[in-house]
Amino acid sequence: MDLDQSNDGSNTASEAITAQQAETVVTSAFAQANSATGLITNWTGVYGQQVLDGTARATSSVAIDNAWSYVTSNASAQGNALTVRGDANATLDMAQTAGASARTRALSDLRISTYGGHTVQGASATMNAVEVSTYGDRDVTLSQNSAGATEAVARLEAGDAEIETVAQGVTAAGNSAMVTGGGFAPAEIDQTQSGDVTARASTTVGTADYGAVSASQAAGNTATLFNDYGYGEIRGSQSNSGNVRAITNLDLGTYNNGLAVGSANAVGNSSLTSVIGADGYSGVAQSNTGTVSALVNFNEGAGGGMGTALSASAMGNAHSAYICSECPVSLGGNFSQVNSGTVNSRVTANHSGYVGAVTSTSTAIGNAATFSTRSGG
Repeated sequence: MDLDQSNDGSNTASEAITAQQAETVVTSAFAQANSATGLITNWTGVYGQQVLDGTARATSSVAIDNAWSYVTSNASAQGNALTVRGDANATLDMAQTAGASARTRALSDLRISTYGGHTVQGASATMNAVEVSTYGDRDVTLSQNSAGATEAVARLEAGDAEIETVAQGVTAAGNSAMVTGGGFAPAEIDQTQSGDVTARASTTVGTADYGAVSASQAAGNTATLFNDYGYGEIRGSQSNSGNVRAITNLDLGTYNNGLAVGSANAVGNSSLTSVIGADGYSGVAQSNTGTVSALVNFNEGAGGGMGTALSASAMGNAHSAYICSECPVSLGGNFSQVNSGTVNSRVTANHSGYVGAVTSTSTAIGNAATFSTRSGG
């Protein structure tokens, strides 16, 4: 199959709800600029390109006085997206390109005036995304280039309200490639990212009865291979020169019966190879020259919390490889990591009243490499 998609327009999906009272509210907004999906049952070859110079925006917005049960708000935006799934052999030779004028943004915006039972928010934005998941041989050659801005935001504004539980998850990536399944799986992946990538989670609640959990995760380039009972490898390169930021802000009045948990994780380049039941190889050249930041800010006004757990982690380059510990297999590797960008991580916590326990961790690493064996189960 030959695939050629080009988009320089504006693609917007929005869901907006305003109400005084409701039992349950569920909203979801999903936007893609270029999209291709294949479900295969016989050998399939996919060749071509996806080009984006326009925008993809998804906004899920809810404003309500009282929500007695659940309020769920999700937003997802992708610039160039390709998915291939099935139980057959596949060959993929694709290029995804997003120019400097390209924009991808996902926003989950939730406002509660008086009361909310349980709030769940998710926001994810990716400029270039490829997923190949087949139980058959996969031969993947992929080039991804992102120069535009990618942003994912989840925002809860309930400064005068009582909320039983709060959960937020935000992810943003410039280039994302994932190869999963079983069978022979060589993958040649080259990723270049020069735009700004931002993941931002923000919570303001007067009373969080049973606590709040908020997490943000941002990556310039990410390449992942999970393979079962077949040789698997990733070769190629990852280069990030853009600013990558993960920011989590938690502002709570009280959280008497629960925990306040906040995390932020940012990485310029990330590569993961995991092979079970066969040999594996990991050979990626990583270069980060951009600024990578992970920031967690916590403020508690009236006290009474059971505990607070905060963590921030920032890495220029991260490389991981795993094989089965019980299998007669081996793992080969030839990789390099060069970081010349600024990598910073910070946790700030301000408690005005009593809190049962406070833990915080802040980690900043230029280059990180991990190799290990793990259980086949």
